[in-house]
Amino acid sequence: MTNPQQIAQWIDEIQTLKQQVTDLKRDRDAAYEAAERWQERYTIEAQQRRREAEAARLDLQRLQQQLDRFQGIGDGPMAGETPQDHLDMPTLGGDEPDADGDLLQECRDLRQRIRQLAQALQAEQQAHETTRQNLTTALGDAIEALGRERSRPT
Repeated sequence: MTNPQQIAQWIDEIQTLKQQVTDLKRDRDAAYEAAERWQERYTIEAQQRRREAEAARLDLQRLQQQLDRFQGIGDGPMAGETPQDHLDMPTLGGDEPDADGDLLQECRDLRQRIRQLAQALQAEQQAHETTRQNLTTALGDAIEALGRERSRPT
């Protein structure tokens, strides 16, 4: 037969195991919540970056079309061209003796604005990539920590 002292030890061991299970469940839930928060942050950041990149792209396209109209190229970029193709176009000037100085200055200003927007778009794309990598790493770390908690001996 078992004596009361052994029964008390078993009860204590069962209570200890129950507490460990409770602690592990709490840790698991906390890790899942952290992973969800990181995923939500990544999603919000990605949406914001996409909106900003799209706005910059549209602004760049609008300015390129305006510049093309000033230069008499047409209503927009020709087939197969991108706004970047026009960044190194020759500047209006000496070939047109009766060109309006204000119009030339506006074209130069637009060309500069296009360069700035192209650089801003490139910087935004790089920032988005960095953010994506950082958040992916953090999410991986949270999942790895959860895996370690799960595999930890009880």
